[in-house]
Amino acid sequence: MKRVAQIVCLVLLASTGHAETLVEAWNAALSSHRQLAAARSQREAAGADLDRAQSERMPELGLVSSFTQLDEAPSFDFGGGQTSQKLFANDNFVTAGVQLSLPIYAGGGIGAGIDAAQYAAAASDSQLAAIIEDIKLGTGELYIMVLRAESALAVAESNVATLEALTEDAKNRFDVGDVPKNDYLATSVSLANAEQRRLQAENALQYARAAYNRFLNRPLEQTVSLDPDLDIDDLLPGQGLEALITLAKQERDELGALSSQAAALREQSGAARSRSRPQFALTGGYMYLENQFLTADQFWMAGVSFQWAPFDGGRSRHQAAALDYRASAVNHQREDLATQIELQVRRAWNDRQEAENRTKVTETAVEQSIENLRVVRDRYRAGASANVEVLDAEALRQQALSNRDDARYGLALARLRLARAVGLL
Repeated sequence: MKRVAQIVCLVLLASTGHAETLVEAWNAALSSHRQLAAARSQREAAGADLDRAQSERMPELGLVSSFTQLDEAPSFDFGGGQTSQKLFANDNFVTAGVQLSLPIYAGGGIGAGIDAAQYAAAASDSQLAAIIEDIKLGTGELYIMVLRAESALAVAESNVATLEALTEDAKNRFDVGDVPKNDYLATSVSLANAEQRRLQAENALQYARAAYNRFLNRPLEQTVSLDPDLDIDDLLPGQGLEALITLAKQERDELGALSSQAAALREQSGAARSRSRPQFALTGGYMYLENQFLTADQFWMAGVSFQWAPFDGGRSRHQAAALDYRASAVNHQREDLATQIELQVRRAWNDRQEAENRTKVTETAVEQSIENLRVVRDRYRAGASANVEVLDAEALRQQALSNRDDARYGLALARLRLARAVGLL
């Protein structure tokens, strides 16, 4: 029903011409992404492990029962040929009992197990948070890819429209003998090439939309209408590069997950060592023993149990050492990841700086290319310039538009990736 409701909602939005915002896309991805569902299941498993570890402090109640058939029931021998009656009638007997055990000292193993489970749950929380950021980044990248493909198609269509007009002008002037035939032919070839680029742009847009739908767990052919206003300028605080690197080392959930994993392994090591220490527990219970000799066949019991294995062949010690080594390995991984995160932040920062500078330059270039095309076309109509100059001017305009869009959407991507690198997406 939930899936049907989502589809109905999306159909209604499409029918009303609603353009999906980036925030809406994030919400849709987080509500349906399979990777996130798997991570949530892992977190639930970690929570169940914590409950199990905490239950080790609770009393344990056990029920036992058995039936035993003997080849011959024994009797007491009093000497001189005097024996008692058989202890068990029909050469068999039944036993049943209830036993209650409450640990009072386990060498610190129970506490260490609980701490280990808590750290493991914290690691799962951090991993879940990191996956959420990855999904938001993936959604944003595909969202921008669709917008970029739509813009590329618009540029290709504009190129075709301009060349169609130029081709028509060249044909009319050729028909009246005002220009040579190669003017018309050159423009026609340029138009054919532009048509190919338009078809390629259409194909790229269809793929981008299908990839976007797949990531959001939607039918691949579903209509995609996106709001070009990304509204991502405030994702990061206005801080310098070094401050963002420091912030990333505090905020990145992957680092927190590794820290928690190492702590969990250390606690597991402590739990392993505790098995070589004395273990005490309060015990109590009830037992029924079917017999014909004892004056009672039901017994209540209470006591203290003691268990200690001062030598177990080194099992506990070796297991604890192995867990310590694994904790050390995780710490090394964390140190390596910290340097990778610093590199990610630096790269995303530089990409953002480059894209911001390119955006300023390309906006001016677009204005100049449009004006250049207008001047060259006027000169061509007046017979003061060659047709090739018009085609070159149109090629410059198309390139300027593409460069502007590359810079504009490159800046949006850089902002998203920088926010993810810092851990604030």
